Amino acid sequence: MGRETAKARAEEMLELFELGHNRKQKPWALSGGERRRFQVARELMHEMELLFLDEPTVGLDALTRSRILDYLAGRARRGLTIVFTTHILHEADRLCQRIGVMHEGHLLTVGSPAEIKRAYSGARTVEAEFGRPLSPEENQELRTLLAQGGEGLEVVEDRGALLIFRARNAENLVAGVVRWAGVRGIAIERVGVSESTLEDAFVHLVSAPTQPGVPLTLEEP
Repeated sequence: MGRETAKARAEEMLELFELGHNRKQKPWALSGGERRRFQVARELMHEMELLFLDEPTVGLDALTRSRILDYLAGRARRGLTIVFTTHILHEADRLCQRIGVMHEGHLLTVGSPAEIKRAYSGARTVEAEFGRPLSPEENQELRTLLAQGGEGLEVVEDRGALLIFRARNAENLVAGVVRWAGVRGIAIERVGVSESTLEDAFVHLVSAPTQPGVPLTLEEP
């Protein structure tokens, strides 16, 4: 790397990693967190085609972590291929186009974040809030309806006017709840289905790896 290019890139890294006030210090004089930022900054100095990063955001504060992830996403858009290992799954969801899930030394699946969440997220949570508390008879009728059509149904909370439950076929059950309330003349204030997360999928996958799901395999690019 030429001298001028190196100086410009160094200034870019000092700003990105908030190390400007440390520019005159030796690496061994930095604090633990500053040293970690310096280590990652050093790896990003060069122009390259392939970069391996092993948990680069460990020990960093939330703001610095977010700035680094944005920077890496920008470098990836400009053509840099990054192999990124992390235990922080929302980072993988935010940054990676293709994810391999490792557990006890085995590669369990490979796919895009959306594919893995869709295949292995398991149950999703539904919150159904009604315009008034349900009567005991209405409550029992609704629970029976959900039990009949729910896959892996679990009622999480029941407050009379608010029913929270989990099921693998949550979207189908939402439609049934809306139809049931319409027939009974019960207003619905809101119905929300929580989005599956990569963490949900990971826990479901590693705790029941033999459970059937959408098969995801390595593909040629």
